[in-house]
Amino acid sequence: MNDKILYKDSVSLLSFESLYCIGGYVTFEILVSTSGFAGNCNFCIGEKIIQDYTNCLDTMISLLDGEVIVRDCESDAFLKFYFENNMNLYVLGQIGGSHEDNMLKFKMKADQTLLLGLKNSLLEGVSQSLCKPPN
Repeated sequence: MNDKILYKDSVSLLSFESLYCIGGYVTFEILVSTSGFAGNCNFCIGEKIIQDYTNCLDTMISLLDGEVIVRDCESDAFLKFYFENNMNLYVLGQIGGSHEDNMLKFKMKADQTLLLGLKNSLLEGVSQSLCKPPN
């Protein structure tokens, strides 16, 4: 398992890594650490929805504007990437579902360069194993 850090500064870290693909769904491990709080969980995302996310990310990258919400299809966990206040990128989210014992709600300021890393991680999840079962 390779660490896929999308963003890291002195107070925040966001890691997004594809684990496996099965039955048309890709499972990613998400790790967030910000302002002394940290959490991780797995997101399950349909391959077809990933294409919609990557199209939206292309637009955001070229315009430095807009938003995309990446949702786990098995819970209410989500990551919202959006521009606010003249091209400042933020990530707002919930790691872990509200039905779980532990979850983390957070907001962090990031750098727009993480958008390309997110796009590449999503595409890698679809192509890495061509949706074969995990080892």
